[in-house]
Amino acid sequence: MLIKGKSKREEKEVKLKVLGATAFSLMLSLFLISCGATEDDSIEPDTVNAQALISTEYVSEVSDVDSSVSNASEAKSFEDDPWNKVYQLDMPSLYSQITEVNDAENFEGSWEATNCLSAVSGSLNITNQTSKGFHVEGDFLYGYRTGTLSGEAYFVSPNMAICSQNDIEDSISDGYMVLYLENDSLYVNSDPGVGSMGMSVSPNNEYTKGEPVYKNGDNLNKTFTQEELDNILKLVGDEVYKYPFLECTNNFIVDSSEKALDSGVSCKYVQCYFSDMPENYTAILASDGRIYIELHSYSEDYFFTNDSDWTSNKMPEVK
Repeated sequence: MLIKGKSKREEKEVKLKVLGATAFSLMLSLFLISCGATEDDSIEPDTVNAQALISTEYVSEVSDVDSSVSNASEAKSFEDDPWNKVYQLDMPSLYSQITEVNDAENFEGSWEATNCLSAVSGSLNITNQTSKGFHVEGDFLYGYRTGTLSGEAYFVSPNMAICSQNDIEDSISDGYMVLYLENDSLYVNSDPGVGSMGMSVSPNNEYTKGEPVYKNGDNLNKTFTQEELDNILKLVGDEVYKYPFLECTNNFIVDSSEKALDSGVSCKYVQCYFSDMPENYTAILASDGRIYIELHSYSEDYFFTNDSDWTSNKMPEVK
């Protein structure tokens, strides 16, 4: 028996860009969660490694630390980490050190965010490089929200450039952005709100001129067998399968674990989510073939099951 729950929310227009100063504080707090940045310049930089924290949010299992690693090795690793070099900067002071650089590295080209969640990605296009700096344009994502920036960045060293809100068109708040080039990777650290950013959207990422790598790039195949996907498609139908199920699976965080129903039947328990995005789902795939799946799109809530004996529109308990 198929049970489908209709909308529990009022229809509302999707707004991909949420601009204005009122979004600033919320954007900052959410950015701390997803990218590990901090408003406090005094904090130790090894606590604000953006990509490491995103990776921690995504990976459900954390490897044990090798106790044989010496303090000297840890210090070397800290010093060599490009993110630490970026996040320990005093950007206001750095901005006062703008200078002409005749031997600057080549920043020009098209850059794609990499080693990140596809839901927190972006692209940069850098042109017109001179001894003073270059022109930079970018488009960025946070879930289904977007942001853009366009302006000028100025050199402070052969492999680092900086800009302020005054150098960026239509910046919604004051702040700075640093672009640091090392080993063919571009690392960007920006204060919240630099550029025209939707809520929580930020340019902060590692960028590559090559093929980007996403931490959740193989969510679908890692989580489900083809038989399970076929059964889910048959149960929920083409429209809901494409969105929100497939869209969320391919772009958000997916956690999968083995649990059991109250009856003792083993099951695969899957949760797909991303920060404050309304789209998410929970799925239970029992070893005896029963499926229960609860999905939330932007404006609709759904519940499906192939269990003819299940009369509730709520998910069963698992343990």
